[in-house]
Amino acid sequence: MKSRIFLIILATLLLLSGVSLAQQDTCVYFFYGEGCQHCARVEPFIDTLETRGGSTIYSFEVYNNRSNIALLNSFFDNYGIPNEKRGIPVVFIGNTYLIGDVPIKENLENNIKNNAGSACPILNGHNVTGTTGAISPTERLGALSLFTIVGAALVDSINPCAIAVLLILLGALVATGEKTRALKAGLAFTLSIYISYLLFGLGLFSALQISGLSYWFYKAIGILAIVIGLANIKDFFWYGGGGFVMEIPRSWRPLLKRMLSGVTSPLGAFAMGFVVCLFELPCTGGPYIVILGLLAERMTLLASIPLLLLYNVVFVLPLVVITLLIYLGFANVEKSTEWKDKNIRMLHLVAGIIMTVLGILIVAGLV
Repeated sequence: MKSRIFLIILATLLLLSGVSLAQQDTCVYFFYGEGCQHCARVEPFIDTLETRGGSTIYSFEVYNNRSNIALLNSFFDNYGIPNEKRGIPVVFIGNTYLIGDVPIKENLENNIKNNAGSACPILNGHNVTGTTGAISPTERLGALSLFTIVGAALVDSINPCAIAVLLILLGALVATGEKTRALKAGLAFTLSIYISYLLFGLGLFSALQISGLSYWFYKAIGILAIVIGLANIKDFFWYGGGGFVMEIPRSWRPLLKRMLSGVTSPLGAFAMGFVVCLFELPCTGGPYIVILGLLAERMTLLASIPLLLLYNVVFVLPLVVITLLIYLGFANVEKSTEWKDKNIRMLHLVAGIIMTVLGILIVAGLV
């Protein structure tokens, strides 16, 4: 009798367990972005699936929530998804993924059935399978190409502003006959510029992400790049026309020259670098702001730091080269200043063309 009761209880428990497993919802992670057109196309489909039952869908917005984008990038990394295929909308079910609105609409319902009762996705990256559809560049999540980073930094570096300021500083120090002090001061000044620009970049990057404006700023920076580019091209054909030039405002230059002429040591040059940044940003900050906008939209701060370090190395490279050439005697301040003045229009033209092309590529969604 007792054995029968035991068997009945055991059978009942097994039956209840089977029912429980049959009724367990499939866990789905859905990543999307506010303002993402492909995400908007798939969201009603996601809502319909959830109302039918059989699945629990957790949604993560990535444009305005950096924790969510960090989580998404962790899944991309662990699932071994290459950068060119990373994008939104994307869903993860067990060890499968679907990227793009068409793959999600065509395959998600069957994937839920095939993974019935599966627990929430975990970061293990084993036996992963997935489908990727077409992703527009504006909805692609991943690092910018080094070509874009270095190209913008080169445009920034050939801007006459920083070069002119360095030549004023070196001219005052070389005139004393102490070339070693001029070398140290030039390198100290360059290091100060590097640190200042890096800190400015980190600050603006963080502000864009914390404020949640990175997506909308991204939409505007293509136009900003075109405006900056056309303004530089204007300075090639019509230098100073329209009442402005893409350099340090002329009204500021006498004050800046007096400040730089008073520098007599590497420490003073280092301190002056931070002050000079306030003068330079209006004319050198354009390409940097464009890159910061792209990075803030697509990447986390931690992932962006190496790219910002590289950008600023390229940015200050001409300053280092000029300082060394003058110290080694391959150039002097007078000839360098003469070369800068002679080619200033051409520098504006090159910078303008590159910035305009970059802006057009951004607006067209190709960057």
